[in-house]
Amino acid sequence: GLECTHGILSFDHELSGNLSLATSVNNSSSDATTSSASSLQISMDGGRGYTEKDFGRSFPSLWVWIQTNSFRNNPGTSLFVSLARIPTPFFGIEFPGFTAAIWHNGELIPFATWSGAAFDDIRISKEEVYIALRSARHGRSKYRVEISVDRRNVPEVLLYAPVNFTRMEPFVWEALRATVHLRLFDGKGNVIIDDMGDYAGLEVHGSVQYLVDNLCGKKTANKLICL
Repeated sequence: GLECTHGILSFDHELSGNLSLATSVNNSSSDATTSSASSLQISMDGGRGYTEKDFGRSFPSLWVWIQTNSFRNNPGTSLFVSLARIPTPFFGIEFPGFTAAIWHNGELIPFATWSGAAFDDIRISKEEVYIALRSARHGRSKYRVEISVDRRNVPEVLLYAPVNFTRMEPFVWEALRATVHLRLFDGKGNVIIDDMGDYAGLEVHGSVQYLVDNLCGKKTANKLICL
């Protein structure tokens, strides 16, 4: 099977409760220095949540991942995008694949390989990730989406990830404060959503130029499977 499988458990849900962060306080005196533990309580009441999972042997060698459900004018709307180079167990064959979806007003709008979606454009730089997708590769699309992620001056944290099903190593840099500009159109070009998503998760890992090169129509694209 595939080395990594991705699943969405919840696109958007309401949070309640508290997050407790342990802290350490040093107490100094003329005779000795001691430390005591305390905790910082952060209320999660009224917050919005999103839950996904990955399982398998290893992460892909390269990928782009985007997620936010913190849109300024559309509370409850959630965006998820994942593009990767997908390895197979057949003679080392690899291909570009993607899955994406928007949860809006109680409707799930998929943009994925399995749903017949296709890319109009993809650009990846140190300043921006830009993606344009239509919901149907052939014929009139019911939806079209444009996604622009601002990467400038966005802090990242180092995460652990699985390697060859044997160990966890810190090699994934993830941003949790990127900004996403989402524009969703219907088949006639009418704007459904034009909004900014804050606190977006963003991962750009590996030689992602491979994804740009595999946009259908380019000379560098995979002749059998392209984006």
